[in-house]
Amino acid sequence: MMLAAARRPTAATRRSAFTLLEVLVVVAILVILAGVGVVGTTRYLEDAKKGKANLSCQGISQAITAYMQNPANPGNVEPSSLQDLLQPPFGGTGFLKNGQNDLIDPWGNQYQMQQIQQGDGSTVFLVYTRSKNDGVAVSQYGIGPASMVQ
Repeated sequence: MMLAAARRPTAATRRSAFTLLEVLVVVAILVILAGVGVVGTTRYLEDAKKGKANLSCQGISQAITAYMQNPANPGNVEPSSLQDLLQPPFGGTGFLKNGQNDLIDPWGNQYQMQQIQQGDGSTVFLVYTRSKNDGVAVSQYGIGPASMVQ
């Protein structure tokens, strides 16, 4: 009988550990925090893509202006498409630094170009795209309603 009492661990020698329930509660809390983080990060990434698209539209718009004001361009002919900025029909080098890559938006689509007639008879080129997730229009003028995209 004395032998059995000697084998039983005392409070000082007993090893403490987490129970299965405690581990599951901690894992559940971590999963919830990770989910909140992913949702918040995704929204900021989408906003960053829209900002990048806006800056790219501004750059393409400036390239269109340079195309039309180029001395080699006879009669300041307007580009018929954005591809004209890569290989101008009047010769010379392209007007975009990274070539075809500059014509692809952050969602993998081509930027679009539209001519808009202003009240004074002049033409303005609207360079735009739409975000993949929510379809918000982005142009050189802004994002959403400020973009002037119809």
